[in-house]
Amino acid sequence: MSTQHAKPSAPPSWVRITTALEELMGPGRQAGTWTQFCCPVHENDGRRHRSSLGVKHFADLGKTKLDCYASCDDELILGALGMEVRDLYDRPKAPGSPGRAPRAAKPARTPSKAEQAIEAAGLPLKNAKPDLGQQRSAWRTAASYDYVRADGSVAGLVRRREAQFDRGKDKEFVQRSWNPATGQWEATGFDKIPYRLPQVREAIDEGDRVIWIVEGEKDVAAAESAGLVATTNAGGAMAWTPEHAQWLAGAPTVIIVADQDAPGFRRAEKVMSTLVGVVPRVRVVGAATGKDLHDHLQLGHEIADLVPIPGLDPFTPIPEPTPSAAGATASPGGTPMPEYLLAPSGDVPQSHSDEVDHMGRNWGQFAQLLFTKMMEMALAAAMRRKQDLERLAAHDAEQAAAERHRQEIERKAIETRLKKMFDQGLDNVPREILAEAVRDAAMVAEQSPVATEALTRMAKHVRVRYGIDIDTATGQVRPTEQLATAPELATALQAAEGERADGARMRKAQDRMVEMVARQPDLSEETKTELYAAVEAWRANPSTRELDSLTKKMTAAKVDPTVRHRIRFVGAYLGQANGIEALSEATTFEAAIATRELRRGAEPLVDPGEEAKARIDKLLVSYQDGLRIGGPTDRVRERLADEVSRLTPEDQKIARARGVAIRDNPAAKLKPLWPDHIDREELADVVQMYAVLAVQAERVQAEAGSLEEVAEDGVVKRAAAARKKINHALANGQGMHQWEKDQLAAVVTDIGAGKTKVPALMFADERSAAALDRSRADIYARDNARITRRKAEKALESSAVPAGAARRAGAQLASLADATVQLGTGRISLDEHEQSQRLEKLDVTLTQLGVPEQVRGQVKGVFENGREHAAIEGKQARNVADAWAEREDGIVKSRMPKPKQHVHDRHERIAAFKRGLAQVGLTADQIAQQVAADSEREAPPSEAAASAAGPEAAPQWGGAGGMRSRNLGQQHRNAPEL
Repeated sequence: MSTQHAKPSAPPSWVRITTALEELMGPGRQAGTWTQFCCPVHENDGRRHRSSLGVKHFADLGKTKLDCYASCDDELILGALGMEVRDLYDRPKAPGSPGRAPRAAKPARTPSKAEQAIEAAGLPLKNAKPDLGQQRSAWRTAASYDYVRADGSVAGLVRRREAQFDRGKDKEFVQRSWNPATGQWEATGFDKIPYRLPQVREAIDEGDRVIWIVEGEKDVAAAESAGLVATTNAGGAMAWTPEHAQWLAGAPTVIIVADQDAPGFRRAEKVMSTLVGVVPRVRVVGAATGKDLHDHLQLGHEIADLVPIPGLDPFTPIPEPTPSAAGATASPGGTPMPEYLLAPSGDVPQSHSDEVDHMGRNWGQFAQLLFTKMMEMALAAAMRRKQDLERLAAHDAEQAAAERHRQEIERKAIETRLKKMFDQGLDNVPREILAEAVRDAAMVAEQSPVATEALTRMAKHVRVRYGIDIDTATGQVRPTEQLATAPELATALQAAEGERADGARMRKAQDRMVEMVARQPDLSEETKTELYAAVEAWRANPSTRELDSLTKKMTAAKVDPTVRHRIRFVGAYLGQANGIEALSEATTFEAAIATRELRRGAEPLVDPGEEAKARIDKLLVSYQDGLRIGGPTDRVRERLADEVSRLTPEDQKIARARGVAIRDNPAAKLKPLWPDHIDREELADVVQMYAVLAVQAERVQAEAGSLEEVAEDGVVKRAAAARKKINHALANGQGMHQWEKDQLAAVVTDIGAGKTKVPALMFADERSAAALDRSRADIYARDNARITRRKAEKALESSAVPAGAARRAGAQLASLADATVQLGTGRISLDEHEQSQRLEKLDVTLTQLGVPEQVRGQVKGVFENGREHAAIEGKQARNVADAWAEREDGIVKSRMPKPKQHVHDRHERIAAFKRGLAQVGLTADQIAQQVAADSEREAPPSEAAASAAGPEAAPQWGGAGGMRSRNLGQQHRNAPEL
């Protein structure tokens, strides 16, 4: 069926675009108010696709809009059609036409990396679509690929369907998502997760595995057959997103295997862009023969025969054409895949990568765009202020006076803000704030000598800091002559910005330390001055040695121990959020570890009740949803009991009252109890995402040469949304300690300086700290187990060992390594590890495989040594977990309801305790266990009274009498009675 452009009255831009698309890609199809075509950028490979390019005419705008669901750029699409952006408009304005002020002509678009690589490889920019003739068979499912989340749950599947045509076979891919509520597959997309995600994350956790990204599930199977860890994405070649890339964080190296055609090269470039700041090293390779990895292996090549793609691979530039012996030009090609990419070692000499230079240039170009935008806004605002006064003065003197008064207040406010900023020091001002200050100063400069002077000073600062000249008279912004002639200077300026951000962190940490010293009433001014000097010495040289010296001076001055630990905490948390101590110093002086310093404090830095409020609000919603549909609520009530027990008694009453209101009317419209309290886990995820997206968004804007034209770009929009959430938390977030806000603001500054690594401890509450300690224990245990297993496998590679012994004993080696991890994390004891007799069973297997006794003894020694290390680590992990648990129990115990009466008789207390346990639903066996445990503790009368007060005194959430038991940090909490 012909598309709408065939109508005589169709708008000109619609006719131009759809005609070109039909000629190149074939007829479109209606999809609501849009018409869908195959995209000429990522779907022009000669295969059958489900069209993903939407086209629609907007009469009010007088233009035709393109929307590629795989995020292909409009200019790329138009370039493939032989058109320009102006062709999207019904009546493109000729250059110099009246109306809008002429903009500076854009420089010619630089070909993308993919386009340059395609040209260098001699590939066609477009793939001809073969004519397969008539369809001869029905579409049948040839394969099905499950997509599984990191936790093992199924997100969806992709079905590969094939059909026979006159001149060959064609294929298509269909997505389905799993709906656990209905237990059925649904014809929709699913989470943006990489294929084989659990295997990918397991490999990354091992610490030294290379991750391969291929194009299609079939190539993943081929890679796995070669012993590789590989992944891909659903939805087509160009559907890879930053969300997919985030799952690869922690991988030492990612290798992209690009299909040997134009779409494959474009996909590789897109995937690379999402990995910037996520993984330290990316390579791009292609098949030595054939189109993809499957062809490469089928044709007898090894993995090491894969060839780096010139122009795409960061380590393989496009070579200059050189005359061959026959007088022709030698075709460009890369060197074979080096062996070191297949090994875990990262200490490999590398040639200079131009990726760093690109990042520096993008950073500098974005800064130029930002200041240009601010000056445009300032000049426009200044013109409006002047015109408003002139208009009002001609018609209404009273309104003109009011407007002058308003502008005067605005001017004074700007002058005050500028003064505060200069007092703070321009070096300490983030880029966005500085740009806004330039805008404000330029807006009122004509009426304010103070603003004029400030603008001049800021322009000088911007020149030095960013290599940008600001003409304060005309508002023009351009690179300095040095930057224009030496683009690599942008990289140096960005590095200096990173150092400036580090310095700002240290100064903020210093300020917080000095504040704590100043508040000590028992210290003399002389002693305080000495401690201030010691803090300054640490700031100038933030080492373990200097912090240890400061600690000794505080101890000698008899500074309160809690204050000492808080000062050391600030040093680790704010000052050296991602610092790494030299091994020699760490063994000589005690390093400040943020989580350990928090544990040493007498009281939590962040009130656990304040930290829990956001989660309680969400749990209350879940509880109401469950009641409203008649679903189970036991689990959510248990979690509510856990969280509510952390609240103050007053807040517990508020939460219980809300629980009663929900129980009485599950359909009631209820607002959150604490809407402004932040959810730390959720905000930490937002910060992590922003750290990755921000640099990508700046790259997109820098390459486009505009902030507005790419405002709707997916990466730019997501980065802006993440930044908005962070700004809201900084301005309005409740339940945060000031130091947490300092950390959040410092991270934003770090990201503005081009850094993408966020602190391991983002927030200072004890729940986050305990989770980080558990994570560290898990990492240490896995590292120890991995090293132990590799040593054992190395021993089994001896020439005296029968071939294949290590492989055939692989399951037991893995089982022993897993037990070592369990021991190292404190989940099992040394006795349990030894009683499992895994090592003895491995020895029997190795004996049966013909492994000599000497080698078996060597393997046994390796695992015994690893077991000893794991036992020590496990004991430390248990001690840390118990310490956090005891602190939490102390908080909960202190917030138990006050006793209503005193009952000293033990039998009466036990009877009341039993009634309270029965009221919240415990079984007879559970009650007997709790009473037995309670008899060992034998609470004093002041505590017994709370239980003896009877069922009416027992809290609805938090457990009867507040009695709790633990095992290695794990706790049982009673379900609330609602």
